[in-house]
Amino acid sequence: MLKIKDSSTNKYINIDQDKISIYNCGPTVYNDVHIGNVRPLITFDVLYHYLKHINQNVFYVHNITDIDDKIINRSIELNQPEDEISKHYYQEYLKIINQLNVSHIDLLPKVSENIEGIIDFVKQLIDKKHAYVVDGDVYFDIKSINGYGSISHQKIDMLLEGVRKENDNKKKYPLDFALWKQTDIGLGWKSPWNKHGRPGWHTECVYLINKYIGKQTVIHGGGVDLKFPHHENENAQNIALNNIGLAKCWMHIGHINVDNKKMSKSLNNFVLAKDILAKYDANTIRWFFFQTQYTSPLNFSFENLEISKNEILKIFKSINNALINLYANKNNFKHNNKSKLPELFVNAIENDLDFPNMITTIWSYTKNLSNLIKTKKYDEINENINSLINMFSILGIKHKNPLESIDSKKIVDNWIEALNNKNYKLADTLRSELSKRNII
Repeated sequence: MLKIKDSSTNKYINIDQDKISIYNCGPTVYNDVHIGNVRPLITFDVLYHYLKHINQNVFYVHNITDIDDKIINRSIELNQPEDEISKHYYQEYLKIINQLNVSHIDLLPKVSENIEGIIDFVKQLIDKKHAYVVDGDVYFDIKSINGYGSISHQKIDMLLEGVRKENDNKKKYPLDFALWKQTDIGLGWKSPWNKHGRPGWHTECVYLINKYIGKQTVIHGGGVDLKFPHHENENAQNIALNNIGLAKCWMHIGHINVDNKKMSKSLNNFVLAKDILAKYDANTIRWFFFQTQYTSPLNFSFENLEISKNEILKIFKSINNALINLYANKNNFKHNNKSKLPELFVNAIENDLDFPNMITTIWSYTKNLSNLIKTKKYDEINENINSLINMFSILGIKHKNPLESIDSKKIVDNWIEALNNKNYKLADTLRSELSKRNII
């Protein structure tokens, strides 16, 4: 049974519902996404792959924040309309999703398409005395519920020490947060509280979960930096409205370090996903993310990406060598995507997505291929290749069989013929060509 460690309680939760809902907080589309945005996307994609593999009913929602102060600031900076900026970077994000082999997301709702529902959601919080209006702004009253801070384990007294003092005179309590903001710049919508305003960030996601999933999602996640205040404030609103936590299980993905320093604006060391994808394929990037547990910090460097690239290439060459060996001995490979995954791999994935042990299993099966070729155990070679390809399928890594390419197959045919005719000079030339193509 799949178990995920709930990051709010540090307890393992059995993910065994009839329908498993997943909500992964998406990007604010004001700029190109960076490598940190990509890590949760890939993590949840693997989870989705596995749940589908075991025939679970899964519903996966990944929102798009296309209304935000950051978009307004970008609009002013570039002297372009906000909606043009958000549409452009939304399309760029879709390209990144596709390039990274992210297989399927059921819904990608935009905040701008849900304004009426968000306004009604805020109304309900006001009616239940969990929110209040001051000069056209609407604030959530954190003291109206019990247990504020339960997701992030933040103590209110400690939070008060770091809270900004400006605008405190508008709030009942310094930690209260905005649900609807009156504004005179940027896109805005008419509401019962002002003529021109927009939703607060923390209200968007909780509303979308309530609309598309229900009062509680099975899994809710995103980067660890969202744990507080974003997820804490989402959860507070859901408790206020529905008297239940927003998620059964919280998953928070570890942050990215760049050359052993935390990626941050102050250090100007953000690495854009599109820049990496211009140099490396999705297989390499995904393999890089699987080197550590998803909750742990991960150090990005181009040196580490090169290591990942070479490791994937080494495994693929082992598979190709085995495929060609089967073919040369009249034992064509038969792919069976319904065959069972190796038990060690399943144990790893069901133990809170233990990526390092999944990788260990893949290396073990790769090493075993060489021994099977030496002993000419063709049925076992076929079974081993199937296991490797099916494990890769769960991880979203795509291997291309060189024998499915007419050009490559022709070289292989000529190579096999040269070996059979003991024309070793020609065989060496053809082998060099296969090596240049990274086939063997």
